[in-house]
Amino acid sequence: MIQEIGDHFFMLTLPMPFRLGHVNIFAIIHHKRVFLFDTGIHFPQTMPKLEEFLNELHLSPARVDRIFITHYHADHCGVAGEIKRMSGAQILASHAGNEIRQSQKNEGDVIAKIRHFYHEHGMPADLIHALTELFRHFRKATVPFDVDVCLDDGEICSIGDRSFKCITTPGHSRDHMCYYFPGEGILLAGDHVLPDITPNLSPDLFDRTFRPLKCFLDSLARIENLPVSKVFPAHGSPYTDLTGRIQAIRKHHEERKRLTLRALEHGEKTTFQVSHDIFGTDLKEFDEFLALNETYVHIIELVEEGLVEEIHRGELISYLGIDSHTVIG
Repeated sequence: MIQEIGDHFFMLTLPMPFRLGHVNIFAIIHHKRVFLFDTGIHFPQTMPKLEEFLNELHLSPARVDRIFITHYHADHCGVAGEIKRMSGAQILASHAGNEIRQSQKNEGDVIAKIRHFYHEHGMPADLIHALTELFRHFRKATVPFDVDVCLDDGEICSIGDRSFKCITTPGHSRDHMCYYFPGEGILLAGDHVLPDITPNLSPDLFDRTFRPLKCFLDSLARIENLPVSKVFPAHGSPYTDLTGRIQAIRKHHEERKRLTLRALEHGEKTTFQVSHDIFGTDLKEFDEFLALNETYVHIIELVEEGLVEEIHRGELISYLGIDSHTVIG
C-alpha cells in the first residue's frame, strides 16, 4: 500500500515474514530523487514491492539519494546495503547506530555475548542454542552496509524546502532516532511510540551500562510536548494523540514493574524464572527471548531504585526483593 501523507511525501507499507506482518517506510520525492526513511527487511518480497511502489511514482531504487535509518534492526535497514549498491545513496543514522553496526560485524563476538548473557540470567542451554541459531538466521535479513553520515541529536536536515529534526530516542534500541517535520507536524516515530503495542525493550550486549527502560521513558518525555499533528509509526496505523499514547505506555510499564517486584517477594529468582512468572511458560523460542529481555529491563530499574538485590552465585545472577511487602502494601 502507498499513501501520500504530505506534498511529495509517501508512506509505503512493505510485507515482512514476522508476527507484525508489515513495516511502514517513508519516501520524499524531490527533483526526481528519492529520500527514504528506513527500507524494510531483506527477504524475497521486499525489493519487488519497493520497486512496484516507486514505479507508481515513475521512479526506481536507482533514484534513491539518501537513506535515513531509525535504528539498526533488520526490518528497518535490511535492504539499505542493496539499495546503496544500486543507487550510490548515502546511508545516514545516529552515532550509536554506527557504533552498533561496527560492533556486530563479527558474528562470533555477538554469539559469544548472547551465550554469556542468557546463561547468567538462567536461560536453559537448549533455548540458548536455539537463540543463537535464530540470530544466525536473522543476520541474513540485513544486507551488510556502512553508515556514511552520523546524525547528531537535534540536527536539522533539509530536502529541498522541507526541513526536519533528528531526535535521538534510545530505549527500544540504544541507537533509535525519530524524525520530526515541524512544518507539517509529522513525526516519523519508527518503533519508539507504536499505536497498539509497546516496543520490546532489550539489553545492549555491547554496552551493559545501557538502561533500556530508563532511556525509553526519558525519550518519551523528549517528544511528548512536540506540536505533532500526526504520528507515523513503523508498525500499525498513523494516529494523532501522541500525549495520550505516551501516558498509556507509562502506565503499562509501571504495572509491569509492579508485577516484576511481586514475583520477587518470596525468594530469589533468575530473570528467566521471573519472566515465566509474568509471561507464562507456554512460549515459543523467540518469545522466550523477548520475555526475558522485557523482564530484565524492569529488574535492573528495580535494582537501581533499591527495591531489588542482585545476587551472584557462580555463573548465575539472581534477584531478590527487598521489603517488597512494605513497598507494595
